[in-house]
Amino acid sequence: MTIDYKFRYLLDDWQKEAVEVLNDRFRQLLRASDDVLMDFAEKAESGQIQNHFFDAQREIWLKMEDMSLDFHDLLTKKLSRFPLHENSQVPKLGTETLSLVNIDLYERNLALHTLAERAEQNNQQELYLLAQRLSVINNGQPVTIEQIPASPHQTCEVFARCVNRLTIEKDALLVLYTLFDKYVLSALPELHEKLNQSLVKAGILPTLKYKVKNAPAHEGAHERQPKRPSSEPERPQTPEELGEETMRRIHELLQANRHRRKKKAPLPPGVLPATSQEVIQAANSITLQQATSFPDEETLYQPVDPETIHHVQEEMASQRETIKQKVGNNRLLDEQEDIIDLVGLLFEQMLDDESIPNAAKALLGHLHTPYIKIGLSDRDFFSNPEHPARVFLDKAIAASAIWVDEIDLKEGIYPFLKDTVFNIVRLRKQGREDFEGYIQALEAEVSMREQKFQALEKHNVEAEIGKEHLLQAKEAARRATAQTFAGKMVPAYCKHFIDEVWVDYLTLLQLREDGEAESETWQEALALGERILALCLSNEKGLGRAAQVETISAQIRDQVGTLLPHQERKLEEFIEALYSPPSREAVLACPPEEEKKPEERHIDQETFELYTTLRKLPMDTWFEFNTGTENSYRAKLSWYNPMTDHFLFVTPRGKKSLLVDIGKLASGIQTGSVVYFPDIKVSFWNKAMRKIRSLLERNEAPVTGPA
Repeated sequence: MTIDYKFRYLLDDWQKEAVEVLNDRFRQLLRASDDVLMDFAEKAESGQIQNHFFDAQREIWLKMEDMSLDFHDLLTKKLSRFPLHENSQVPKLGTETLSLVNIDLYERNLALHTLAERAEQNNQQELYLLAQRLSVINNGQPVTIEQIPASPHQTCEVFARCVNRLTIEKDALLVLYTLFDKYVLSALPELHEKLNQSLVKAGILPTLKYKVKNAPAHEGAHERQPKRPSSEPERPQTPEELGEETMRRIHELLQANRHRRKKKAPLPPGVLPATSQEVIQAANSITLQQATSFPDEETLYQPVDPETIHHVQEEMASQRETIKQKVGNNRLLDEQEDIIDLVGLLFEQMLDDESIPNAAKALLGHLHTPYIKIGLSDRDFFSNPEHPARVFLDKAIAASAIWVDEIDLKEGIYPFLKDTVFNIVRLRKQGREDFEGYIQALEAEVSMREQKFQALEKHNVEAEIGKEHLLQAKEAARRATAQTFAGKMVPAYCKHFIDEVWVDYLTLLQLREDGEAESETWQEALALGERILALCLSNEKGLGRAAQVETISAQIRDQVGTLLPHQERKLEEFIEALYSPPSREAVLACPPEEEKKPEERHIDQETFELYTTLRKLPMDTWFEFNTGTENSYRAKLSWYNPMTDHFLFVTPRGKKSLLVDIGKLASGIQTGSVVYFPDIKVSFWNKAMRKIRSLLERNEAPVTGPA
């Protein structure tokens, strides 16, 4: 397919400039690497790592000119392929350079893919507009962002081919990747902007604008809403109104529960009901004692067992009873007593919540009496979902459920929460502005941990996915090889070819074809295997055999050699051996494939339903393993492989935890050694209030103090 002369001329000019600019940037990268690698070597943690950087420095210096020529030639060739022909596709980054015996190289290409994705996202608007305009001059054939000349993916692919000349360690290679991002990828936005402007001046979609589409969920929202009578307009309750209604109902239930247990005697003549300030003063005496007797560091970092939690529950009940006795039970207004009891119920719900680590329960339990004071002083504390003290407790509980490390409490977020709780306890008056500051600090702490975790998690997941895909591809290649060669007696050179080249070739082909066994390329490979076997077994000699070898050698070089350029020597040795008829001495190409009966799992209905539930869990579900032991730990479900029913879990520190089969995972859940928390990010406050209301409505509310 050709394009109009004036557009071809425009593109050629731009491509020359792009090659010149990017090649100059690539040379800058190579020159800068010398100083940067030296700096890293000076700061290396060990002599071994230091040698990595010195070796890389020398390797780059020796191959700098060759790499620069490679980059120039490969980039020129890549850019000259535009316009694209129908059904042409951009190869996936790194597939041509992937060595099947080196999973590490697969991870390298994933790192470059990540750089390309980020560069694409950072320049999304310009690339989108450019793709639309290039589609016009490509005679309407759609151009994707990856197919744009010198797109981030194409540029990274060229770079990947160049650095394959280098034999250097990963830590040194990472330095090159960083410099590539800084020097080369950073030059792409300006180049693509120039091409866009040139196309606009040439009259290609001059009025085209980049517009972000609204999420489908919002489209037509008004049309889907039912019509309402204009006389009595209805509207959903606001969170504040819903909170007030819930609180009114809870107050009614608390009073009914209290009246059922005992009748409050009338106040003697001259005795006035307690003011809120009097009740707060009684609570202050407890918080003052808490502040002066806050547990020391050694105690706070000790493991917390269920017996300790029971002691915390008793201590909180004692604090509530002390407040009531100091004021006088009969002097407390119903509203004041409701607040005291409700805070008690709230914190008891926290102690009963399995998603909260015991260490966090014991620590946050120190907020029990300060929160009674807040409830007595702020009328909207229970009804306002945006009240800072409520928001802080919700966020602190959510953070502790994920980021508290019970194996080593000095790690994770526990030390931060410990200091914050102590600061709250020792405040004479817990004001809104204080909690707003604590919320900001907590959000910053959690955000920092999440960013670190996400980066490490992404690396682990990508690496594990790569390994799983590679294992699946190798298994498919092994099966296909057995289907062709199993049980056949072949010359020794044929067996060497099968073991050292053919299986690797089929494996890489599987990766490129995304496991598609019916693709034309895969079928051609299988047909080539049959022809190779037939020739290896043929006794034909002379010109007839030579003609067959000439034909099949061209196919081997074209199909196998293209994917495995590093095996060129072995391919030529095999082709040379094909000219000779098979000798009498033959070896078994590969043993017959044993027929494997599919593993039968006899599971009951309950287990079957658990399997179904596990397969549908969101990827951010948190699990706890070794529950009930001192070695319990939490990990996030980061990836599920539906092909193998394997689940990958990553710990809060971002390290791989385990890859587990669905059968073992379900068994752990059924025996109680594994639990998962589907609602770990749901507001604890709202969840607790719903449960308290339900308990009270069933007349099953726990007693929060002596009768």
